[in-house]
Amino acid sequence: MNEARFGFNRIFITFQPNAQLNPASFGISNGINEPLGLPQITIGGIGLNFGGPAGFPQGRGDTTFVVSDTLSYLRGNHSFKFGGEWRRFYNNNFNRDVGTIGFNSIADFSRGAASTFGVTLGAPSSSIAQGAFGLFVQDNYKWRSNVTLELGLRYDWNMTPTERYDRFVIFDPRTGSLRRVGSDIDQVYQTNNKNFQPRVGLAWDPFKDGRTSVRLAYAILVDQPVTNLVTPTASNPPLATRVAFSGPGTTSYANLLNAARATGLVPVTVDHGFVNAYVQSWNLNVQREVTPGLGVMVGYFGSKGTHLRLQRNINQFINGVRPYPIVSSASPILPGVALGNILQNESSGNSSYNALWATANKRFARGLQFNASYTWSKSLDYNSLNSQGTVVQDSYNVRADRGLSDFDARHRFVISAIYELPFRRNFLVKGWQLATIVQAQSGNPINIVAGNPLPIAGTSIGGANIASFTGVATIRPDLIGPVQVIGSPNQWFTNTVCDPRAPSVCPTGAAFALPAALVNGQTVFHFGSLGRNTIIGPAFNNTDFSVIRNFNFTESTRLQFRAEFFDLFNHANFGPPGNVAQVGSAIFSTISRTRLPTGDTGSSRQIQFALKLIF
Repeated sequence: MNEARFGFNRIFITFQPNAQLNPASFGISNGINEPLGLPQITIGGIGLNFGGPAGFPQGRGDTTFVVSDTLSYLRGNHSFKFGGEWRRFYNNNFNRDVGTIGFNSIADFSRGAASTFGVTLGAPSSSIAQGAFGLFVQDNYKWRSNVTLELGLRYDWNMTPTERYDRFVIFDPRTGSLRRVGSDIDQVYQTNNKNFQPRVGLAWDPFKDGRTSVRLAYAILVDQPVTNLVTPTASNPPLATRVAFSGPGTTSYANLLNAARATGLVPVTVDHGFVNAYVQSWNLNVQREVTPGLGVMVGYFGSKGTHLRLQRNINQFINGVRPYPIVSSASPILPGVALGNILQNESSGNSSYNALWATANKRFARGLQFNASYTWSKSLDYNSLNSQGTVVQDSYNVRADRGLSDFDARHRFVISAIYELPFRRNFLVKGWQLATIVQAQSGNPINIVAGNPLPIAGTSIGGANIASFTGVATIRPDLIGPVQVIGSPNQWFTNTVCDPRAPSVCPTGAAFALPAALVNGQTVFHFGSLGRNTIIGPAFNNTDFSVIRNFNFTESTRLQFRAEFFDLFNHANFGPPGNVAQVGSAIFSTISRTRLPTGDTGSSRQIQFALKLIF
């Protein structure tokens, strides 16, 4: 049997800030003097964020072509499948940037003293093409009447993205220069054409009664990166210029751009040795039909991710000096210009996941149907969201950031059920159903960071404040005492913070200390000793309930009335507490919001009624 398919998809979207104001009219010198929008402003200590959003206006148009073919062939105990796929993706982008401004406190905001600022000047655009070609072969072999083996191999060539007008510009660490792809260098990163992905599986019926199945499987799965891996390189000089200010000290609205330019360029680049990420996945599970209509499954499921995408600052200060203080004098682009942080996308991340998973399923019988699931798991990684920018504390020791994944939840239980009430005497009482979905999940990890500990005085290593270590304030504090999880919204965990530069503000029993010291009147920073994601946040519990009444007119036509109760018990599901360990912070370890925005399921009790005509 042969099955061929062709697919085509086209999407075009644009985004514009609601208030397209001119920053220059408000005395904000961020390099924008046209009505695009105000910068995105963040005030530390209270978590206030307004203006912006940064990186807008923007838009994109995506076009995808897919051609695939699969051939199935039966021969004896073998069931073969052969196939291939070709994909071509065109991604056209444009964006402007109104920038971001950060203030340490309300007092700094009131007097216009910004501690951080960043903006991309220019009108970056890109026209990207990316292709992929894959082949696979699979054999399902019935070795014995109760044993089936599955063997397979897939090959993928994930082609390196290209830009129609050679607008990719990368920073080459080997030469310390900015180089344009297409004229100064051939590819934005190396070709990935050795993606071989074997897989093997086994299904065994040990009792030959069709009620028990033991399953075992292992596979390697390769990922093709999305184009936002390379899109930022079209925002590098000479096409556009990214600049940023991160201290020491503060700067005024009128001096934002000058202060940022003095700090140096902030290019975004891609490691030329970038390789495709892959995941090894395996499981062993046993399934059993306990009674007619009731089945259970218990299994172990695991995976290991390798070469996962990660961004780090390769121009982080080392012993007070940047590895690349200026662009090389031999660079074809901007030779001799000062460099700030250099943000490199690379494939140096990894992850691991291990879980015990148990389920019970009951088919509709005697008016009842349910599905119950329990998972006991642990997930570890370096950075959980591969496109969120630089989040590692030390870009030259990313292994120190290995910890619980941001989405890790040790325990999760879900049950969904439908019960048809046994009232069938007449039209008035029959057709009633009750339905529920119950979720119970332990909390997700909280990553505690030190923020920008410069309220005292002085400078840091090399004259750069804490944000210059990584590009964002991701330095964690030191752990100097036990952390007690109190569990109250007013104080979720021990929240006392010590500043070693001022012993008078080091309270007894403090759990955290800012990673700074005052040496000869100068502030010297170090990387904090607290691990990533070491504290667990609030759990999530939610029950949704429905009352359903069906009015059957014919076999194919019915009217359905539904009364639905979301978060039936109005249980408060709290969001994560404030995670910035700053001295005197009013929001550190306190919870100021629910886990989900009001109006979403699980945020508060909501009742809705619906009437549906089904035919």
